[in-house]
Amino acid sequence: MSSGPSSMTILYRRYAEYQPVDVTKLRPGDSYKQLIEKRTHPIDELVRRHGAIPDDLLTPRACPTCGSVDARHELDKDHMRLVRCSACDLVYVSPTFDEEHYRTVYASEDYQEIVRDLGIKSHAYRVERFGRERVGLMARHLAASRPRLLDVGCSTGFVVEAARDAGWDAAGIDLNPSAIEFGVARGLDLRCAALEDAGFEAAGFDAVSLFDVLEHLLDPVRTLRACTRLLKRGGIVFLYVPNYDSASRLLMGKDAHFIWPTHHLNYYTPATLRDLMAREGLETVYVATEGLDIADYLWYRREVVGKEDGGVEEIADLLQFFVNAGAYGKNLRVIARR
Repeated sequence: MSSGPSSMTILYRRYAEYQPVDVTKLRPGDSYKQLIEKRTHPIDELVRRHGAIPDDLLTPRACPTCGSVDARHELDKDHMRLVRCSACDLVYVSPTFDEEHYRTVYASEDYQEIVRDLGIKSHAYRVERFGRERVGLMARHLAASRPRLLDVGCSTGFVVEAARDAGWDAAGIDLNPSAIEFGVARGLDLRCAALEDAGFEAAGFDAVSLFDVLEHLLDPVRTLRACTRLLKRGGIVFLYVPNYDSASRLLMGKDAHFIWPTHHLNYYTPATLRDLMAREGLETVYVATEGLDIADYLWYRREVVGKEDGGVEEIADLLQFFVNAGAYGKNLRVIARR
């Protein structure tokens, strides 16, 4: 594998290993439509009153990976702007609100309702389909017989539950009270706390996972460093973020739902995420993509464009496998070792 951040080896993948996703179980009822419709809830009142987001509420931001302030315009969506770093190529939102604004967003009733519709109603399916898969993948990179896992941004705790069922010592933290309450009621070790307030000891974990977390953070490097300090020597961090260089974006442009600048502040690719790992002294040992790019595209065509694509529907899983195997899946996975 090349050491440069812009090149890498993508492993050959066999279709027999492809695991389909039951979208009806993952996104029950109208939960996905509700997510799309409510995506701008933090700014709706501001826009209604002012016609836009007042400039005095936003602050320009340096690149959250390399610190450069040299960036060029990428796109505008939902009254916010994405730029591309001229130094390291990361795409990110600038200007942004302050940190207190985002803390309030993730504790808000609107966001909790999104989680209830998507996460809680599909929790059991997420444990079986995604939790067990992710725990199994981490296990292949760990030597401990009973690994200790911290899942940062654990939502309802579906990965924590899968790890517990596998005999791991697993805990999770999240800022969403309703998600934590749900998981605690299932007997999971979950805390409603920010990482810096959770009180975990340094070098105490074999693995720290951050699934759909880094894209939400104003300062992802600060969080990544805090997670690294919690790892034992040889421990792993497992990152899961939207893939900006995905089929979803290539097919739908800025209408791809993961381009969500009121919530998603950072947009990584396989190259820029590996670059971040290298800058932080972490050795990338696994890179892959998975996604629902084709399912999302079909939904977009049906619900937004008003067209059916029956022929594509019939081969959606095969097309998704091709997308994943070429590293264009919507969800980017990276495991890096301390």
